[in-house]
Amino acid sequence: MKKVIILTGMPGSGKSTAALEFLKLKIPVIGMGDAVRKEMRRRGMEINNRSIRLFSKRMTAEHGNKYVIDLVKKELIEVFKTANIAVLDGSRRMSEVDEVSNEGYKPVILCIIADKQVRFKRIVKRKNESDFSSYSEFEWREKQELGYGIAEVIASADYYIDNMRSKGVFLEDIKRFLSKVKALK
Repeated sequence: MKKVIILTGMPGSGKSTAALEFLKLKIPVIGMGDAVRKEMRRRGMEINNRSIRLFSKRMTAEHGNKYVIDLVKKELIEVFKTANIAVLDGSRRMSEVDEVSNEGYKPVILCIIADKQVRFKRIVKRKNESDFSSYSEFEWREKQELGYGIAEVIASADYYIDNMRSKGVFLEDIKRFLSKVKALK
């Protein structure tokens, strides 16, 4: 059975770093946030911390909780023409995990964890187009993420990796995790 690593965690936990490591290990990565930003660009919309969250909220209200996973389904099907394992980066809803299962793939939820203050500092430092610089914006984003249902995905994780140690240790943990997943039936 083809496996989908569902990568989840709160903002700034290290999901993007993990995704880059998976790519280096030749595992295809599909970014759910990337799909949302791509759709916003297609519509000519401004992209920032608030606009992304509000757009996602509006689209799921209009189209249901599978809106974001529906944006990436075709890409997932394409990836599985040549791969047996892929990473779905940025899942925030159990409906997305359920949809992976409904499509006939084995979901394996990996949650990256890090302390709140560390995550805030990482976000301020990285300066992505959808990030922010104030703590009040960070707290607003945290509430939005929790409102999507990410806490349920985090609580349902099959594996957790603590990203509070050195980057080298974190990347080794990713490799160990991948070995375990590849061994799963």
